[in-house]
Amino acid sequence: MDSQTVRIGLMADPGLPEKVAEALTGDLGEQLARDVDTEVRWDVEVSRQTLPLTSDGNISLMDQAGRLRRVHEWDYVVYLTDLPRTQAQEPMLCELSSTARAALISLPALGASRLTTKARQLLTTVISSLREGSKEFPSLTAARNAVGFGALHRLGPSEPDDISYITRPGRVNRGRLLAGMVRNNRPGRLLSALSSCVAAAAATGAFGIFYTSIWSMADALHPIRLALISLVAITALSGWLILRNGLWTTPRNAAFHGRASLDNAATVITVGLSVALMYMVLHTLLLLGALAIIDSGYLQTQLGHPVTLVDYARLSWLAASLGITAGALGSNFDSDDAIREATYSRREYQRRQQDGRPGYSGNR
Repeated sequence: MDSQTVRIGLMADPGLPEKVAEALTGDLGEQLARDVDTEVRWDVEVSRQTLPLTSDGNISLMDQAGRLRRVHEWDYVVYLTDLPRTQAQEPMLCELSSTARAALISLPALGASRLTTKARQLLTTVISSLREGSKEFPSLTAARNAVGFGALHRLGPSEPDDISYITRPGRVNRGRLLAGMVRNNRPGRLLSALSSCVAAAAATGAFGIFYTSIWSMADALHPIRLALISLVAITALSGWLILRNGLWTTPRNAAFHGRASLDNAATVITVGLSVALMYMVLHTLLLLGALAIIDSGYLQTQLGHPVTLVDYARLSWLAASLGITAGALGSNFDSDDAIREATYSRREYQRRQQDGRPGYSGNR
């Protein structure tokens, strides 16, 4: 192999990590040549193989790094995962070993914005450290510049396996991890698994726009009350989906209460955003239906005042709230497994399947 060529194996979990990895291949080699070593040619190869989860729901990259490098003739191996990781009860950003010439990056710790840019800059920093053979992560200043503002902390390296961890302590960074988890869950995917729920909501909402009593009630209710009704309906359906489908995480011991809280917060936000999206789609469809079906002159005679688009929007607003409430009944006919799979990223879903119940037993 050409001594002036350095080969980097970029492994990634399916889904968002794989998309990020593919986006990086275009210019990562050029940035490494510019920022790390201009004397070598950097060859970045994306591998679509993934490593299985261990019994404690982790990814054991360091144990297999040597084999992976030999088989693929890589000089270094970096693994991108969407599995949220913690170390010492703080969000873990990166795990690396100069001895194994390998690094694992947990994308959720990067937050929800500018993911590819942050990953590219962090990868450059990590590979620079591995290239130098340092037993320590490069300066925390360099790492902080890569991932944005916020505190960073290094744990390790441990002996004899020479593994270091970079964590992002503090409430702000837990918030970034939470945002990253929600992004990885991709809330809109849940709608495809709620076909019966959506059908029941649409049917009930459509039924509502034909009733003059609904028209009069919507016209009489203050917008604040309509908004509160919407909030209650969205909250009720979200809570029902979480409880009925076993999406709530219960820690098996008090030591992991913090991680359970983070998991549950991500679940609540993911499901809540999905239901809110369903509500907006339903409201739009009912508004179009009301405009097409209800004659403005007839609506005016029923309400006793001239009508505008606002009046149609108010009646479809109330009808959508009624429909969302009825969606809870329809959700009973949707597949529990399909809902769970659509709620989480692929790796998080595998972890929960492996645990066998909503709770979990170890530090991730």
